[in-house]
Amino acid sequence: MSEEKQAPKGSLKPQVYKDERPAEHFTHFHERTRAKRPNWMYEAVRLVLTPYLMLFFRTRAIDSDKVPADGPAIVAPNHFSFLDHFFVAVYLRRKVQFMAKSQLFQPPLQTVYHNGGVFPVRRGHRDDEAFKTAHAVLA
Repeated sequence: MSEEKQAPKGSLKPQVYKDERPAEHFTHFHERTRAKRPNWMYEAVRLVLTPYLMLFFRTRAIDSDKVPADGPAIVAPNHFSFLDHFFVAVYLRRKVQFMAKSQLFQPPLQTVYHNGGVFPVRRGHRDDEAFKTAHAVLA
């Protein structure tokens, strides 16, 4: 009889680092991101979340004026929660496309990501498609 070790109460659940879904599962996300920019979904999410984020979180942008208003740029902020990327979109006031861990691409949010210009990266794998997509976004 095997005993399962239980995590101590109050500890974080173990993180799944490697996404075992095949690379082909993510092909349509990469194809759409390479072919099109974020659609109305991006603006809708920003419109809905901006008042909420500003009202309930005490945040501030540091040096956001140094990010060019247009043209290619890579922004790599530190982040501590699943909300942090929304703050980047709010403070930069330009459309930002995000590379996100593939584990986030689950229904129903994958539809928002797909139409909002987010593309997956399969952590723990050599993910050439993610870098091809990043290159296409920056071109």
